[in-house]
Amino acid sequence: MKIVKAAALLMSLSIVGMSLCACAGEPEPVSSDINIISTQAQNTGSAVETSAAPYVFDYNNFIIGTPIDRSKLPENYDEVMQASCAGVGLATVFSTNSFEVELRLDSDIIAQVRLKDDTVSTPEGIKISDTLDDVKRVYGEEPFLETSGAIEYSIDNYRVHFEFDNTGKITYIFYLDPEFI
Repeated sequence: MKIVKAAALLMSLSIVGMSLCACAGEPEPVSSDINIISTQAQNTGSAVETSAAPYVFDYNNFIIGTPIDRSKLPENYDEVMQASCAGVGLATVFSTNSFEVELRLDSDIIAQVRLKDDTVSTPEGIKISDTLDDVKRVYGEEPFLETSGAIEYSIDNYRVHFEFDNTGKITYIFYLDPEFI
C-alpha cells in the first residue's frame, strides 16, 4: 500500500511540476474581482460529506472536466498559450491574481485549477495560509497521500491537493481533473 501511495504522490507531484513548467515565464496577472470560488466535496469517513460530485472546482458555471466558457471568466485575466514542457501539445492557462485555470493540451476542457491567494477558499473555508491541521480537521485524517510538503485527497480520481511551506501553512491549492492525472 505504501508503494501505491508513493507512486501516486510521485505522479501527482510530477503533474503539478509539469503544469508549473508549462506556465513558466507567464506574465503576472493584472487583477481579480473574485470573491468566492466554490467546490463540492464528498469524502466518506471525513469531517465533510455531501451527496455532490467529489472535489470538483466550480466557478461562475464553469466546472473542472468540462469545456471552459471564456465569457464566464472575470474581466481581468491573462491568457497564456505555449508548448507544453514535454512538447506534445499546446498548453493554455488563464490567470488572475487569485487563481489559474489550465486546460487539457490542445483542448478547451478545464484540467486543473490552482488557488493562489487567501481571497478565495474552498466552500469548507480552507484558503491559502491555513495550516495542515485546518485541512485535516475539514477533509479528514486519512488523505490519499501525504508528504512533508503536501497533502492530497481523492475520490473517484478527482483530487484536491494542498501544498505547504516550511512553516506548515498552505501556499497553493490545486483541483485536478481525473483525465489530467
